[in-house]
Amino acid sequence: MLVMTMKRLQMNLTFLGYDTGGIDGKKGTKTKKAIYDYRISRGLGASEIADQKMIDCIRAEIIEIQRKIGATADGVAGNETITKKAEYDKKKEDYSWDNIKHFKKSEFTCKCGCGLNNMNLKVVQIADQIRDHFGKPCIVNSGCRCTSHNKKVGGVANSRHLSGKAIDLYVQGISGNTLLSYAKQLVNQGKLRYTYLISGNAVHIDIN
Repeated sequence: MLVMTMKRLQMNLTFLGYDTGGIDGKKGTKTKKAIYDYRISRGLGASEIADQKMIDCIRAEIIEIQRKIGATADGVAGNETITKKAEYDKKKEDYSWDNIKHFKKSEFTCKCGCGLNNMNLKVVQIADQIRDHFGKPCIVNSGCRCTSHNKKVGGVANSRHLSGKAIDLYVQGISGNTLLSYAKQLVNQGKLRYTYLISGNAVHIDIN
């Protein structure tokens, strides 16, 4: 049987979003309410007692979170877990289509109509930067590709388009060489892995 001290219980409940009134080891009014609310939300019955079933439920829930965020899976929401959860949430927030200014997710969907869209937002953010730099509309010729479409358009077998890590694009009113020159600056800065001129004014960009 796993035992959980009151302070650890308060720590874990606070991590899961329940207000215990502080982590002081005392079972005050707010801690009792936090226990009650947690039990009700998890279908454990109406009670202010943190029994073994509740403790096991909390540990399992926190271990699942810890595994997802890369923290030690010990069922305790300590400093490491709190820090890594904050980093995970920040990264998740940064890599969101809501933070992409100039493009829609649909612009990067496989052109064959299969619906594949596994686009890596890191390279989309670079496309956003390119659009900001030139201040003109940026058109996506190719984003994600399924295996069949990649073969049809002559893509290499290990094309980064397959994993959503490459984009072929052009900027209206900007020559391919000018766009390529800027993309090479991004390569030198470590933001892109590789870039090259495709044809006309279109340029390929990709990331690791």
